[in-house]
Amino acid sequence: MVSNRFLLPGIAALMALSGVDALVPSRSDIVSISRPSSSLHLVPKGCGAKPFEKKKIAVFGAGGYLGAVVFGFLQRAASIVNIITLELDLSLERYGTGIAGGPSPRAICATGSGSDALNKVLGSSFRLAYAGEDLVRLVDTSDVDHIKERLNNYDAAIIGTTYQLERRSVTLNTYEKTPNDKTYEFYLDERYGAWDNDVPSDDSDIHASIFKNTVRACKEAGICHLVVVETPKTVHHVDFLKVLEEEGVPYTYIRTASALKKDVTYTFEKGISNKLGVVRLSLGSKLASVDTTKTEKSLPVNREDIAALIVQSLISLDWAQSRILQINSSVYNVTSGYGAKESRGQRYDKEWCPNSKIFADVLSVL
Repeated sequence: MVSNRFLLPGIAALMALSGVDALVPSRSDIVSISRPSSSLHLVPKGCGAKPFEKKKIAVFGAGGYLGAVVFGFLQRAASIVNIITLELDLSLERYGTGIAGGPSPRAICATGSGSDALNKVLGSSFRLAYAGEDLVRLVDTSDVDHIKERLNNYDAAIIGTTYQLERRSVTLNTYEKTPNDKTYEFYLDERYGAWDNDVPSDDSDIHASIFKNTVRACKEAGICHLVVVETPKTVHHVDFLKVLEEEGVPYTYIRTASALKKDVTYTFEKGISNKLGVVRLSLGSKLASVDTTKTEKSLPVNREDIAALIVQSLISLDWAQSRILQINSSVYNVTSGYGAKESRGQRYDKEWCPNSKIFADVLSVL
């Protein structure tokens, strides 16, 4: 691991360039910093370490754009075998991702509206991919036992802090008590075009309640690891971290110091677009609140890149450990070559996400 003495000035300069200097963590809070130029592929420590032990993954709020892209990448990762060059001995080894197919990934939504939104994204960005009823479970977010039952035999879950909520009728023949029952559909991190009338504010206690019920249900269901995304709507991040520590499920907490944007023409063949800067902070760090006046001026992070990083973190990082990762956009853009006038002859169906090895490198040094 490279000394923080040399890396801290570089990451501070990069964040300052991005307009997020207020979020530069103190030297004592930094555990490690990724090196965008790293070319060494290390053996994964997450589910990719034992690829034949397929792990089932659940995605909460899969109807949101970020949740849907994560779901699409998980579907691809479950069916793709990556070939990784181990430069230490110059040999070729074949590795799977360790992510299960079949009944996994599982989309966790509150109503049928979440499922519909998920499939719209899958159909447009993942070559007519589809999540049938067997891959979707509708949950009553106010009932821990109800959530728990839909996570039985699952190994990991991807959840958000503050979701975008939308008032919807409870889908018939699910958990309604009367035909007119209403609930809140929840989206990770947002659904474009969702109704915003009659919804709680971002600092409402309902967000903490949904989160606490979710984490408690995951613990009781035997979930081994949580990937938690701090969404742009999050007001009191300390409250969510406190719940994670109290429940004791190992987690990877991902937050960004940059604004998020969407590639409206995204298709999985594009892969990742930016190498991203990743800082691992020590647990218990005093995290600065994201200043929206600064993030609006910073280099934005593509939601698609965050989604790919989430999936790669499950493959690469040890599930037994907890960590906080702070993400920002870097000055290093990348391309898969998809859509170029001259074809590079690349087969986009051979990787779950083109250029995902870049994120594998980034995470390997954390």
